[in-house]
Amino acid sequence: MNKRKLIITTLLFSSLMSINAAAQTDVHVLDVGQGLSVLIESNGHYMLYDGGDSDKSSYVISYLHQEGVTALDYVVASHYDSDHLNGVVGALNTFPVSTVWGPDYETGTRVFESFRSVIAAKGLSCTQPDVGSQIQLGDAMIQVLAPSGSDYSEANNYSIAIRVQDGSTSFLITGDAEAESEAQMTASGLNLDSDVYVMGHHGSGTSTSWDLLQAAVPEFAVLSCGAGNSYSHPHIESMEKLEVMEIPLFRTDKQGTIVASSDGASITWNVEPCNDYSPGDPNDKPAKPASYIDFSLDSSLDPSLDPSSEASSSGQEAADVVYWTPGGKSYHNSQECSTLSRSKTILSGSLNDALNAGKDDPCNVCVR
Repeated sequence: MNKRKLIITTLLFSSLMSINAAAQTDVHVLDVGQGLSVLIESNGHYMLYDGGDSDKSSYVISYLHQEGVTALDYVVASHYDSDHLNGVVGALNTFPVSTVWGPDYETGTRVFESFRSVIAAKGLSCTQPDVGSQIQLGDAMIQVLAPSGSDYSEANNYSIAIRVQDGSTSFLITGDAEAESEAQMTASGLNLDSDVYVMGHHGSGTSTSWDLLQAAVPEFAVLSCGAGNSYSHPHIESMEKLEVMEIPLFRTDKQGTIVASSDGASITWNVEPCNDYSPGDPNDKPAKPASYIDFSLDSSLDPSLDPSSEASSSGQEAADVVYWTPGGKSYHNSQECSTLSRSKTILSGSLNDALNAGKDDPCNVCVR
C-alpha cells in the first residue's frame, strides 16, 4: 500500500467502541506490564496472541469481555515464558476456544503444566502451525512466519511469529523471537513487509535486528513492556534503530493499551505515537559505535559524497563534513552521534549537500 495513506488519529477511548464497530480488523496490544498480550478481532472473529503474566490475567479476561468476546477462534501461546502464558491459561479457562497454537517444545514450569491440563480438560489439542501456512480470521488473513527450527538454544526463538493482513494493511507480531529466528524469517522468502511491527522481546537488544527491520520496513512500531522492569527493557540498541529509521513509536509502559484499527485501506489509532525512544536503563550504552560508512547507495551518483574520492579530498575540509542517513531527515556533525550508531548506511558531505538531499533538520543530540 501507499504507506502515506496511513492516518494517525487521536480518539477518545470512550468513543473507541463505536469507531471500532465500523473497522474490519482491530489489533489491541494490551497493557500487561512486563509481558505481551495481543487481541486480534476481525468481523466478529477473535484471536488471542499471548496473555501476559499471572498478575494481568484478570485484566486480559475483563478486557476481552469488554470487547464483546464470547468465544475465541484461536488462542496462540507464542512460547511458554510465564509473562506470555499465564493469561493464556486464564483465557482458556474462561472462554470456549476452537483452536490452540503453541510451539513444539516443553518446559517444567507450573504454568506450562496448567496450560497442558486445561487443554486436556477441554478436549483440545495444541499444535505448532507450519511456517507459511495461512488461516482466515474474519476479514484478515494470518500467515505463520516462525519458528523454522527445532533445536534452538534459546527458547525465545521457538516463538510463533505471524503476519496479519487486512486489505492493504498489515501487522507483524513476533513474540520473543530473537535474531536467530528473525534471520530465518528474512531468509524464508515470505512477505514480511508490514505497516505495524509489534516489537520482539519487549524491545530487547537480542531482537529487532537490522535484517528484520529492512525486510518489514514498518511505518509504525508498538512496544509492550513494563515501566521500571528488571530487564531494563527496552534496550538502547532497539530504540536507536527505530529512531534512526524515524519509525513512530507507541509504548504500553508510557501510554497503556494501544489499539490499531484497520478498514483494509488505512489504520487509525486510539492514541498518537509517544516517540519516546529512551531505554529502560537511562545509563544503557550502545554495544559498539558505528564501525563504517557505506556509500553504496549514493557515492556512484555523486563521488563527492565519498571522502575517499579525489573530488571530496580536494574540495572539502574535514571540519565542514556533516553526516546523514538515506531515510532520515536530520544532518549530524559527528559520525559517532548515538542516533547514528546503529545505522548501516551513513552518507557524508558538506552542509549544502545535506540540505540539497533534503536533510534540513539539525540533530538535537550532536548539533548545538
